[in-house]
Formats: sequence, C-alpha cells, structure tokens
Amino acid sequence: MSTAVNSKTQNTLLQPILIALATLITLVMNTLAVVLPLNNRSTGAISDSFRVYFTPAGYVFSIWSVIYTALIAFVVYSFLPRNRTNATIQAIFPWFMLNCAMNSGWIFLWHYGYYPLTMLVMLGLLFSLVMIYIRLGVGETSYTGGAFWCLRFTFSVYLGWICVATIANATALLYDMQWSGFGVSPATWTSIMLIVAVTLGAIITETRNDALLVGVLLWAFIGIGVKHSAVPTVGVSAWTAVACTAALVLRCVWLSRGKRLQGA
Repeated sequence: MSTAVNSKTQNTLLQPILIALATLITLVMNTLAVVLPLNNRSTGAISDSFRVYFTPAGYVFSIWSVIYTALIAFVVYSFLPRNRTNATIQAIFPWFMLNCAMNSGWIFLWHYGYYPLTMLVMLGLLFSLVMIYIRLGVGETSYTGGAFWCLRFTFSVYLGWICVATIANATALLYDMQWSGFGVSPATWTSIMLIVAVTLGAIITETRNDALLVGVLLWAFIGIGVKHSAVPTVGVSAWTAVACTAALVLRCVWLSRGKRLQGA
C-alpha cells in the first residue's frame, strides 16, 4: 500500500518538477545573457545596434522582471497538492515546455547573431503562448485568486509582450538583411506595424476582453513614443496608437464590469 502511494506521489510530482526545471533553465539562460554576457554582447546592446523604430525605450524591457516573477509564481502554483493533477495545467504543460525551449534557444541565437533563426524560434515562442492562451480559455473561463495571478495574469502578460517582440524581431531581421522596404521609408513601415498591432489589440478586446494583454501593448507603444518622438511620423503614430490602445483597455474594463453586473 505504501509503495503504491509513493508511486502515485512521484507521478503527480513529475509534471511540476519538469515545469520547475524548464523554468530554471530559461531563467539561467536569460541571466547569463546579462551577467556574462553571452558572446560578450548584452541583449539590449544587440537591440540598439539595429536602427529600427519599433524598438521601445530601454525601461520598457523591465516587463521581463514581471514576466519571470509571474513564471516563478506559476511554478510554485503547480507544486501545490491540489494542482498536481490540475486539468488546466496538464493541458498547457506540453506547450509550456516548448515555450521554455524556444525562449532559451532564442537567447543563444540572438547573442551569436543567427538572426534568421531567431525569427523562426520567436514564431515558435509566439505559437506556444497562443496555444497556452487558447487552452486557458481566456475570456471564456473565469479565474480568481491564485489561478488568476499564476495562470491568467502570467500568460496574458507574457503573450502580450511576445506579440510586440515578434514584430520587433522581424524589423531587426529585415534591417540586418538590408531590406529596402519596397521604397517605403522605415518610419512609414513603423506606422503600418503600429496600425497592425493596434488592430490586434482591438481583436483581442472584442474576442477575449483581455485588458492585461492589451495593457502590455499600451506599455510598449508608450515606450516607442518616448524613444522616437523626435521622428515626427513615428512619434505621431506611436502616440496615436497609445490613445487608441488606452481606449481599448477602458473598453475591456467596461465590458468586464458589464459581465459582473449581469452575473449579479
């Protein structure tokens, strides 16, 4: 009997242990990228070497501290006895493992200058988060307490930032390839990408009512406006995007309030 119980306990602990190890590897890789740094190049310095306008001001990247703190909370949450067989965590588990692999792989490729591969890996990172987001049922499932902060908050913020990072990665790659932009100026292309990003925010608002994800877009657009206000086309586009996205966040709040009132 004791052997059977121990075996069951070990089986239920396997998933949270793997989640913890994958998260630890991701955190170590990102820490080494800053502390060493990898290939004697910091992540920020590499970003700054690309003269593109979609990159926000440096302080905006502090959102990674929020994301990694939230991921640590997710690890702790997965170890709680009641969550070791949690169906939601089981559903996102394989995609989370892929996500950690993509995150760590991206750091290595970015620091060693394999920019075309970074784009492929970034798309894999984005895809894994989209799958987690769908399996969490954001906008369809109500989360409260620890589930809200460790699942809903964690992956909404993470996905929001990776949406921005994917566009930024694409602009860096095109710059590295010396793409001419079909004769369209980089500032105009940035305006177009901001329109696309705001449209994404509008779609998320109407389909998922996710103020967290849209709020991350707002955070990034403010950073772009702050950094590139001296470039008229980019500055005007960025601050317009800020105004539009702020309105979307307010709409999310309004929609959520309406649902609560209906539920009452």
